[in-house]
Amino acid sequence: MTNSINKEVVSPILEQGQGFLFHAAGTNFKITGNHIEKVNETNDLFESLVAAGKSFQINEEGISFLYDYNRKQVLSKVEEGATEAFDKLVELNEKESFLQEQAKELRLSGLKGPALTEVSNQLMNVQKAIEESKNASVAINFRYNKESGKFFAGNIEVMMGSEERLSERFFNVGYIKYQDKAILELFQTAAQNFDTFKVLDFLTESKSGQVTVLAMRAENKAYVYRTNEDTKLDKFQQLLADAAVEYVATETGADVTEQFSDLLESASNVTKMKLEKVALYREMLSFLFDQRGRLAEADRNLPDIKAADNLIETEIKKVQADLKVLEEEGLGIEDGYVNASLKGEVDGLPEDAEVKVDAVEFNQAGKNDILTVFVENKPFRVEKYKINISQEDNV
Repeated sequence: MTNSINKEVVSPILEQGQGFLFHAAGTNFKITGNHIEKVNETNDLFESLVAAGKSFQINEEGISFLYDYNRKQVLSKVEEGATEAFDKLVELNEKESFLQEQAKELRLSGLKGPALTEVSNQLMNVQKAIEESKNASVAINFRYNKESGKFFAGNIEVMMGSEERLSERFFNVGYIKYQDKAILELFQTAAQNFDTFKVLDFLTESKSGQVTVLAMRAENKAYVYRTNEDTKLDKFQQLLADAAVEYVATETGADVTEQFSDLLESASNVTKMKLEKVALYREMLSFLFDQRGRLAEADRNLPDIKAADNLIETEIKKVQADLKVLEEEGLGIEDGYVNASLKGEVDGLPEDAEVKVDAVEFNQAGKNDILTVFVENKPFRVEKYKINISQEDNV
């Protein structure tokens, strides 16, 4: 049974070469056209944004995280009223400063009567409330609002200079401890790169116990990634759409049929065509064996009979070989890729470079459409008109 399913996984997406980096289930991937691969080499900015995605709440409205004002530590959750307590504490601190200034002015003016007594009593009560707050749950809700492009600490809008750092500002006013300045640096970096965070609409994450499975789609290709939090073992593979749906259902109980619905229909048609071809080959074999059986009743010493028998035997071997290839081939992930060459230089690839391209995708694409080709299993994005494919494969 599925414990959870998430169709709105958020990740930073950064361009790398011809593809784009993204992060899900604790792993870095790169998508290039219809090809997805695991990657180890990224860059510092991407790694920082991945860390931000794990540390902060990120949605379409902006970025936020909670911080314990008294204990000086990041919080995953807070007691009810804790964030409101911070806003009240800010008001108390402002009131304390105001009353202290009033008391100072009264003393300097020589007015030490009832007015000073009243201000002093108010100041004492405010300071008592501030002292009591040190033993209460007080949390700062640090926020970045995408629409306004502004930072907030609770209800306080933080006015920032172009070169000013949030970490210095909040450390100087005593909101954070020195060791947590890095958290505010990360928060500010995430805010400055907020537009890189996207919902991965081509991916579904499902979990069951300690197992997490990603079902991913890149154009007409299906990929799955499985990881076990306990054993730390993982597996990444490209599958046919129907196999991917079945794999996810087996591992987590999730149904991702909708994600691959059109591919499932296409795969069903391909399977039907191949099964029909297998049936035709078997009928041919049955016919050839029948004909050879009839020849067995004739005089094999006659030249014509002997020649006919040899011809039938040759045809039987040929059909058997074709049938074996067809049955073993099944619907493997490499099915449909053919050799091709480039008509000109493309991103460092020389003219006439040998590549592999999906024949079906090639035939269905328009002249200026961009396709994914492979050179030694490395994907490249190339316009169709720059790809030269044999006439036989272009049918």
